[in-house]
Amino acid sequence: MSELRKIPNVGKATERHLIAMGYTTKESLKGKTADELYAEECALRGFVLDRCQLYLYRAVEYFVGSDNPDPEKCKWWHWKDEYVDPSPCGAVCVSCARFPAECKGCRSIKGKVHWLKYTGADVCPVYGCCSDKGLRDCGECESLPCDRFTKDPTVSDEQNEANLRAMIANLKKRRERDERI
Repeated sequence: MSELRKIPNVGKATERHLIAMGYTTKESLKGKTADELYAEECALRGFVLDRCQLYLYRAVEYFVGSDNPDPEKCKWWHWKDEYVDPSPCGAVCVSCARFPAECKGCRSIKGKVHWLKYTGADVCPVYGCCSDKGLRDCGECESLPCDRFTKDPTVSDEQNEANLRAMIANLKKRRERDERI
């Protein structure tokens, strides 16, 4: 058993494939993206693997790239597309400190975010708008960003501005990716 088996989710088969791809230590995986590892393993094995292997590699990438990884976030199922792709507002669930212990992700909680207790609303206005319009996220809307992007009252104005910029960038990146496909 190599040190790779000390990485959460890496069992005998994944260990064997990582070694065959030239990765023998945790250090050797640093800087590799989950997409790269998944593509390498697909090429090695000669067929497209189930996406669960990609999710596993996302968890590996998180673990290897973090100084102090959250054990709960190391579980591969927290790295499914629904948590990695932008939520309706553009936030990325796995990037949030509240995920998964305090929040299971916007789509799972149906927009009933933690800060609603400060606003009196029943659902996040962005989530509600996307649901009403049948949109996956605000990246599909011509009005991005709009006044439905409410400030999170639990963080500073500066942090709200930074969050909004990041969310819009995530949505634009997703839209560009979808247009290429």
